[in-house]
Amino acid sequence: MMNKTIIHKPGYIQDGKLDHQCGRIIIYDGYIIISAGTSADHNYLLRAHASRYRINKDEVISNATRLYYRREDYGLAISGVRKIDDEDYERHSQEYRQLIENKPRKHI
Repeated sequence: MMNKTIIHKPGYIQDGKLDHQCGRIIIYDGYIIISAGTSADHNYLLRAHASRYRINKDEVISNATRLYYRREDYGLAISGVRKIDDEDYERHSQEYRQLIENKPRKHI
């Protein structure tokens, strides 16, 4: 994802309108998991995140930041699933951008 812009656009992406340019992101405790497309929903990613990083599942489900992404010409548009996710993204935007940018390209 290097050299691409990441823009936070609350409300821009909604679950019922995901297409092949979209995917989902979970961020919790400094770790990130990104779906390669629309097939994995947030609930699946939350459980996978807890398992992969050996974190309490209930803790991840309750506290993880849930985002959608859409590939655009300029890079990525990011939207929170819930208002609290958009607020969390704004508070931690530099950290979250770095996590997204450092994820291997095959995931985005």
